[in-house]
Amino acid sequence: MYLLFVDESGTHPGRHPFVLGGLAIHEDDAAPLQRVLDEVVVTHLGRVPANLDEYELHASELRNARTPRSATQRASIWANVDRMTRLALLADAYQALVEFRPADPRQPIALFGVAVERNFHGDWSVQERERWAYEVLLGKFDTMLRMSRTQRRMPNRGLVIHDRRVVAERDIQSWVAAWRSTAERIGQLKNLADVPLFADSRATRLLQAADLVSYAVFRRYNRQSPNTTEFDRIWDLFHREGELTHGCVHYTPSYGQGDCDCPPCEERLFAEAVRDRTIATKV
Repeated sequence: MYLLFVDESGTHPGRHPFVLGGLAIHEDDAAPLQRVLDEVVVTHLGRVPANLDEYELHASELRNARTPRSATQRASIWANVDRMTRLALLADAYQALVEFRPADPRQPIALFGVAVERNFHGDWSVQERERWAYEVLLGKFDTMLRMSRTQRRMPNRGLVIHDRRVVAERDIQSWVAAWRSTAERIGQLKNLADVPLFADSRATRLLQAADLVSYAVFRRYNRQSPNTTEFDRIWDLFHREGELTHGCVHYTPSYGQGDCDCPPCEERLFAEAVRDRTIATKV
C-alpha cells in the first residue's frame, strides 16, 4: 500500500495561492523515513530530548521561530534554538528526502504539489479553489497507483493521511467519497482504500515531510517574496512518468497566455504538445 501524507499552505488571507503538498511513500518505507528524519533533528539538537515528538519539522517555524508577544501565546519550542542551527536542520531535512532510498527501487517516494492562484477562475469561491486543488492532487495520486499496477505490475491501493484541519475535514471526506463513486472533472478515484484520515502532525514525521513539500511549493509561488531554494532541491522527486513530471502543477491565468515559465507549467505545455502530436499522427 502507498500512503499519501498531505498538508496545505496559503489558507491565510492575502494574494498568496492555495497550495497542497503531498508525500507518497510505500508502507514498507514509512518507518525507515521517520527514523531518518528523527536522526536529522537529534543530530542538530546535539541530544535526544525526552519530548522529541514536540520538535516538529515545521518549515515556517524553523525559519521564523519567535517568542510569544503575550502571556496567552504559546512559545515555539524552536525559539530557544539559534537560527543558524534551525536553518541547517531544515536544509538537511530536505536533503534527507532527496537521499532516501526505498526498500524496493520500483516503489520510490513520490511528491505531489498543486498551487492554485487566487485569480485562477476569479469567480470561484475560496472553497471551490480548495476543492479543485484536492481533486487534482488526489487524481494524480490515483493515476500513479493505476500506472504502477498496469505498467509495472506493482498493484497498490492508496490511503491518504492529512494534517488535522478540523473546519474542513468533513468537506474533504465528502468530496473524496463523491469522487470515488463518480467521475467529475478529473476522473473517478478507483485506487484509494478509503476516504482521507486526519492526524496530528506531531504524531508522525511523514506529515511533517508533507509540510516541507507544501512549504517549498508555497515559497516558490509566494506573491510577496518568491524563493525557489527548497522547491529546486526537491523538484526531481515530484512524480514522473517517463520523461515528464506530472506530480506538480500550477494553475494560473498566465498559463493559457504562455506567460508562466515555471517548471510545472513548462512540463504541462510540453505534455500537451506531445499529446497533440500523438492525436494528429493517429488521425
